[in-house]
Amino acid sequence: MSPHVQFIMHHTSGKRRVFHAILAILTGVLVMAWPDALYYIVGGYLIATGLIYLVFRAPSFLVAASIVTGVFIFAFPAFIPCFFAFFLLVIGLGTLFTAGFTGLAVIPLLAAVLLILFPEIISIIVAAFLMLYGFTSLFALIQSRKKKKEILEVY
Repeated sequence: MSPHVQFIMHHTSGKRRVFHAILAILTGVLVMAWPDALYYIVGGYLIATGLIYLVFRAPSFLVAASIVTGVFIFAFPAFIPCFFAFFLLVIGLGTLFTAGFTGLAVIPLLAAVLLILFPEIISIIVAAFLMLYGFTSLFALIQSRKKKKEILEVY
């Protein structure tokens, strides 16, 4: 009989999650306030997200997907639903494969499907996604901190 050994390495920066959540919420509010400047706001958000991923050493595919998508949105603003849906699919599938079937994985995938189906209401979908994603990320971070604190108190 052989022993079963499993190594799980999962490290997420709390600072990165906080910065990303606050950036998502602020971007969602800006999109709701100025929907005519959508491609400037979303392009800037994606480039800023890529830089946050870069600074906090996230996987290079996430960095590249964010920055390249942001640049493409600035270059081709008419295709913003397709480009942002691509970014959402990358984020959603990445979260789905790493964290399982959680709310943080379902939200981007659902938003990507809605963007493909209803590209004419992109500002509403993008703003709702960003604010929901930001608040969900903050709540998940707070809950994980509480659980970690409870586990440390038990020991």
